[in-house]
Amino acid sequence: MSKLKINTKIPVMFSDEPAADRFAKAKSIRDLKNLGITTEAHFKKAGIKTVKQFIKLGWEKAFIKLVKSNPKSRHTLYGYALIGALQNKDWLQISDADKAAAKALALKLKPQKKK
Repeated sequence: MSKLKINTKIPVMFSDEPAADRFAKAKSIRDLKNLGITTEAHFKKAGIKTVKQFIKLGWEKAFIKLVKSNPKSRHTLYGYALIGALQNKDWLQISDADKAAAKALALKLKPQKKK
């Protein structure tokens, strides 16, 4: 049984529409699944102002920028929400592989203790 690998850099929102139109209906970050007004403010603070920018960055680069801008964003569930937003899925429905990737990146971004 082969596992379907989902490219989280290509959003599947409005998947019944042509690929170029999938995010045409999302006018702002808060229009995406799992993301709201507060998250949109964090995105803007991190320099990500449009849905198009978020899509182009992908969840990993967006997550890194968000954590640099607001270290409190460095938690696994935030990563899940970003992945889910790009897949148009509730964050609870993303794959185990995507959850593992979010957890690994969150741990990697953890500040190093000074010796």
